[in-house]
Amino acid sequence: MLRDLAKYHKPAPRYTSYPTAPEWGALGSSTYLENLKSFAKSDKPLSLYFHIPFCHKICLFCACAAIANRKIENEKRYVDALCKEIDLVTQALGKKLTVPQIHFGGGTPTKLSEKLMSQLFEKITTSFEIDFSKEVAIEIDPRTVSPEKLRFLRDLGFNRVSFGVQDVDPKVQEAIKRRQSAEMTEETYLCARELGFEGINLDLIYGLPYQTRKSFSRTVETILTLRPDRIALFSYAKVPWLKPHQKAIRDETLPSTEEKFKIYEAARQAFIENGYVAIGMDHFALETDEMARAYHDKTLRRNFQGYTVEHAEDSIGFGITAIGYLEKSYFQNLKGLVPYYTSLNNAELPICRGLILNKEDLIRKWVIHTLMCTFELNKEEFAQKFGLNFDHHFAHELEKLEESELIHITPQKLIATPLGELFIRNSAMVFDDYLNKKTTQPQFSQSI
Repeated sequence: MLRDLAKYHKPAPRYTSYPTAPEWGALGSSTYLENLKSFAKSDKPLSLYFHIPFCHKICLFCACAAIANRKIENEKRYVDALCKEIDLVTQALGKKLTVPQIHFGGGTPTKLSEKLMSQLFEKITTSFEIDFSKEVAIEIDPRTVSPEKLRFLRDLGFNRVSFGVQDVDPKVQEAIKRRQSAEMTEETYLCARELGFEGINLDLIYGLPYQTRKSFSRTVETILTLRPDRIALFSYAKVPWLKPHQKAIRDETLPSTEEKFKIYEAARQAFIENGYVAIGMDHFALETDEMARAYHDKTLRRNFQGYTVEHAEDSIGFGITAIGYLEKSYFQNLKGLVPYYTSLNNAELPICRGLILNKEDLIRKWVIHTLMCTFELNKEEFAQKFGLNFDHHFAHELEKLEESELIHITPQKLIATPLGELFIRNSAMVFDDYLNKKTTQPQFSQSI
């Protein structure tokens, strides 16, 4: 297998959307407003995402939309702006919609004070009909929460938490400027368990500076002793053209491609051997977890939070850079704080770009996300859904896959091979119509 790594190690989208964000273009708030009004007539459930961009300092590995900030007044201004955005959205909707799924991401959502979090949550709960029996999730940096703050979040209604861990090795932590002891991680985890959070996820990253199979195996062992409901094992996405601070991580400190792949392979095997279901390319869940059930039932979905148990297909994003998917269209907010504030002060929705998906986009979105989420595709299901013959519609793509070691093709199905499960992004790329028509090398993170 290792001799083939170079063949599969290439820039590849993570397909949290299709078409991918580089294919989107300018899209104004008027289009978004029309979609909001149209959606309100459907009586469908709605998912909400809130982006809190602030961090005490930026970790060197980070590829998120994050802003270093230590002034409470900046956070106050941002929460006030979020409340304005909620008001504009609910005015367009014209009624209080049911929301079975909320996700707070960042940045560091838990950097907000209890007072600011209460203000924001009160606005959310008075503007939407929140179903607290479903999913109310928040990303947490263990360095920013005390037992009291965790209890506060649980009392607000959060029932799922995701803790950033990355690696427990002090040398690795020093290299990425994220000092977080294993004891701190364990204490925060156990506190969340005692408080009755229904689901706990721990995030790890492989491919960081000074990582080896041996060093990362200790991180894996530490995580397995805690036994979280879910584990996310993300590849370090080195994208210095997007995140210049990553240049501070020297290439010579990073594991080689071969070693990085071995780190991933060993960790994946350890999780599987210890009772976790391998889900998609980078998630693991206990058999009893809702995500494992969704994987087995083939109802797992992929969105901008990664793999998810989907309680609502349509979503609205709030905050800078936030993305939503509404009425078969993607919408993204402005990326800078100043233009975001200016737009809201002018009573305008802060949308700047997006894409209205055409029929072919929707077809290929389904194909790509089905492969990404289930590792297989049923041609008859495709025919029933779209009224098309899969083999005829994708004759060119099937020809490209004929000699592939990643996908097994039968008259009824496409099935990822064991190797293909590890490189599912590579197979998904074959069906990316935009990518295949490009003449220049795309800028995405590497597939390993």
